[in-house]
Amino acid sequence: MSKYSMLATPRFSIVVPTRNRPETLRHSLATCLDQDFDDYEILVCDNSDPAAAAQVAEIVAVAASSRIRYLPPERPLAMSANWERGLSQVRGEYVTVLGDDDGLMPYALRELDRLASRTGAQAMRWQRGIYTWPTIGVEGEANLLAITLSRTITEIDGRAQIAKVIRFEDGTDSLPMIYCSAIHRDLIAQHREATGRVFLNVYPDIYSGFGFGYLVGSYLSISTPMNIAGLSHASNGVATLMKEKKTAIASDFSRLNEAFGYRRHPLVPDKMILAPVHVADSFLHAKDALFPNDDTLVLDRKAITERYLGAILETDPQERAKVRQIIRASIADCAELLQWFDTEAPDLPPASAHTFRPRRFGFDGVTLSLDAAPFGVKDVSGAVSLTTSLLGIDRQAIPFDLPSLPDMRAQVEAERQSALRAHHEAAETRRQTHVDLTAAAANTADLVSQAQAWREACAQLEHSLGEAQRMGSLRYVPKRLARKALSLFRKPPTAA
Repeated sequence: MSKYSMLATPRFSIVVPTRNRPETLRHSLATCLDQDFDDYEILVCDNSDPAAAAQVAEIVAVAASSRIRYLPPERPLAMSANWERGLSQVRGEYVTVLGDDDGLMPYALRELDRLASRTGAQAMRWQRGIYTWPTIGVEGEANLLAITLSRTITEIDGRAQIAKVIRFEDGTDSLPMIYCSAIHRDLIAQHREATGRVFLNVYPDIYSGFGFGYLVGSYLSISTPMNIAGLSHASNGVATLMKEKKTAIASDFSRLNEAFGYRRHPLVPDKMILAPVHVADSFLHAKDALFPNDDTLVLDRKAITERYLGAILETDPQERAKVRQIIRASIADCAELLQWFDTEAPDLPPASAHTFRPRRFGFDGVTLSLDAAPFGVKDVSGAVSLTTSLLGIDRQAIPFDLPSLPDMRAQVEAERQSALRAHHEAAETRRQTHVDLTAAAANTADLVSQAQAWREACAQLEHSLGEAQRMGSLRYVPKRLARKALSLFRKPPTAA
């Protein structure tokens, strides 16, 4: 039990902001209540219109759980303002935000508690699963379930990761966004103390990744999904990223942001449905508020402008020209960029709307993607149940030691290269040994030949001396001197 539990403060607070989506909220709450852990609270921050609010209140009443705290709507709030309201009311040591069409894995809080106790991490980010509801309303996108199968934990340097994200080398969900992370209350307080609030722009989830990523120093990154991000017909993400035309939900989103003063950064195009905008806007708001003088984290404005141009969805030439002018207005402060834009900026083909559906279902080495409908999945609660079965995670602690397939491939390749180097070294050793042995054999043969020649010379001399002695030629030579001379000739030569 944590120190906060002893102070009647739960270990975790799950904030569930909701607006006019009671039909998905009931399933999300069901997953929150089905946890292998006891020390937590659920805070439902209702931002619905009156009719939907009545249904939300009924759902909470039917759940009849003392864990749920219900914050009824006061007046329509911008999404960031509603999230801010929720975070101002939490009691938990760690806080996460769950969308009202998302699902929480049954082992999530148990495993996060275990990791927090072992590491003391202030931020624990995980790779969320993706589920597209049957009601998503985008052709070809319904019933997708995509989950990672690896079980790894790594420590990530927050500022280095921010640099990767603004270079588009990695996605914003790799940062410790409170939407797919558990953030310690002290880190939230640190941000609030620095800026006066937690969410500074129209994208509270993405902004929080940059804000907490900069402040935290380093954070844990967990490859196993702790939640399933649902995408339904009423999702803001669907309305602002996957629909080619502005919908009623997108209009409502814009109207409330304007009413509460959440505006896009002046150096960012004032257009919602333009994919790179959410990254640039969130980063620039975080930089202005938290690290304005950090020259190691700077957005390449020319590169991001090219990305804006490549993300234009409109096909009508006049509409495309309007969007180009909106993009041009975002660089009006820089004469050099304006000159480049007017003379060299490319006119790229229309972009395609964002899609989550892969080209084909199956396992790509990192993510398993499948059509959930044949498995009887109709909502996010069913998606959570199917995911739990596929991952095979029971009530035992998850052994976070199973690497992803790319990591395994990298390890195999490293071992292959090591074996190849050892093979080459052994071959070189054999070659050098052969050279040395050949040289030694040649030297030995030469020595043997010399020795044989000396022996033959000695034998000839001995024969000659014997003949001379018999003939009396050496009768006056002392025998001991003759023996000494013969012994010198008999001694074989030695190697130098």
